[in-house]
Amino acid sequence: MTIKEYLNKIESLKSEKNTIVYSDNADLEFCMQKIKQNSEELFFTLDIFLKKRNSETTILNYEIIKLFENKLGLLFLEEESGNVCFANSDEVREEYRQSFKLMDLLDYIYAFEHSSIFTVSQKIIITSETELFWKLVKIGSGLREEYK
Repeated sequence: MTIKEYLNKIESLKSEKNTIVYSDNADLEFCMQKIKQNSEELFFTLDIFLKKRNSETTILNYEIIKLFENKLGLLFLEEESGNVCFANSDEVREEYRQSFKLMDLLDYIYAFEHSSIFTVSQKIIITSETELFWKLVKIGSGLREEYK
């Protein structure tokens, strides 16, 4: 799935009212509760993060990405330039990763969209806990693969 297709899927899910249920919903909701308890309520909505310029172009709000960088203490890698440093490899355990990519952030958002918190508030909370971030990235990635 390309990033453009994924962005469209994320936007369309908002109007589907979460008809797709994550197979391990208890794990997702556990992560959501921990995020909600530990957060300082820094959040955003999809409309703020994804701005449609026209039917073909979606603009990302880089201020939101910067907030993730600051809260998580991770570097955002906009482009893949090869794996120069093994520390940024997908094979490294989450607690040792030093950066995240756009697909990671989109997986986090996609997982969040499947939660009861999002269903009620339509808000995506920015976590400061890298462990929870990577758990949601993994859940979102699984959902993306499951529902291509």
